[in-house]
Amino acid sequence: MKRWILYFVPLVLASCQACVEQDELVRLECIPGERQVCDHHGNILTSLNPDSPPSLPGVCTYGTRLCTFDGWADCVGAIGPSEEICDGLDNDCISGIDDTFPEQHQLCGFVEDADYGVGICTPGVMKCDNGGLYCDGHIGPTEETCDGLDNNCDGSIDEGVANTTAIVCYDGPDGSMAIGECRAGVRYCQDGGFDGPCDGQVLPIQEICDNLDNDCDGEVDEGFDARGVDLVFFIDISGSFEAEITSMIEGITPLLDDPITSNFRFGLAVIGKHDSGHHVPAIRRHSDMVTNFVPADEFLEYLQAMQLMDDGGIEPSIDATMWSMDGSYPFAWGPTSQKVIILMTDEVAQTITGKNVSQVNLHAVDNGYQIFVFALPEHHASFLQMVRGEADRLYTPTANSETVFLQIKQIFEDLCISEN
Repeated sequence: MKRWILYFVPLVLASCQACVEQDELVRLECIPGERQVCDHHGNILTSLNPDSPPSLPGVCTYGTRLCTFDGWADCVGAIGPSEEICDGLDNDCISGIDDTFPEQHQLCGFVEDADYGVGICTPGVMKCDNGGLYCDGHIGPTEETCDGLDNNCDGSIDEGVANTTAIVCYDGPDGSMAIGECRAGVRYCQDGGFDGPCDGQVLPIQEICDNLDNDCDGEVDEGFDARGVDLVFFIDISGSFEAEITSMIEGITPLLDDPITSNFRFGLAVIGKHDSGHHVPAIRRHSDMVTNFVPADEFLEYLQAMQLMDDGGIEPSIDATMWSMDGSYPFAWGPTSQKVIILMTDEVAQTITGKNVSQVNLHAVDNGYQIFVFALPEHHASFLQMVRGEADRLYTPTANSETVFLQIKQIFEDLCISEN
């Protein structure tokens, strides 16, 4: 009997324990570990597979809830729609990325004290791009510049810069600026731009004989005889030539200060009537009226100091010209200079030594002298051989100083290009 009791009691106890566990399972809401799909409102979507829930628009997504021994846990991971903002996302899950945002259409970019709507100033509008806000189209005040606009938005255009602000300009060929005589200029702000004339610029010009680089190629007087010029004026100081002498002085004076004579030296001798017993005509140095080569300003003083002589007697222009070349007159001709003689007289070619114009010309050619003669038209023939038979070296004296200026200027310009 005791054995039976000992066997039965454990069996009953085990059966009771099993009954307790089975009763506990019945009371659970779900099987622990089970998952269900849920939305942001907490709604359970039992028809959806929690392992592969469908996608939602934008940032919206389904969540899941998990079954525990305590029952269903809260929905986790569900995201619902929200107000659209500029963040590169579709927050409201219905209308696209950043299609609307709170700042949309708001004006922006205002600067204190700027008068928007005046000049170039205009506000911008807030826009969204790549998830970031920016102010689009805003133009604020800036420093006034030369552009025909009111940059600082004060109601005035180009104030403080028009006709005062300038840019460097140069219209010459590339590589010629600051070479020789060429210089840059400036263009001032006019009518909203720098399109006006280039004030003060010096552009290349055709090379002339003035000891300058006129065409701005780095060479001075190329194509010209750039040697210095030693020039002697022989002037008939007879009283009958007074008007022509006066116009000659007036005509030559401007040329003495011209660049064309910058490398000239001037000498002066006068031709007066022959005084019997003397081979050399009446000549004085300052008071003699023979000057060795001197600068232009000193030469002008000698010209103005000339005194006329009475008419009459022989005026030996042939001899005087020869004496200036053969050393009888004290002219220190430069060894490399162009040697030039300008003879001015109202008489026919005359001599007291028996020399003739052909001899003078031969000596001049052999020794590198150039001779130009101012004589009355009726006397031109008597001097033609003295000037190599070249009629364009014969000029007619005149009382018109402007004409004299042009005549002598032409001689000076020809000297520059002469190689003989």
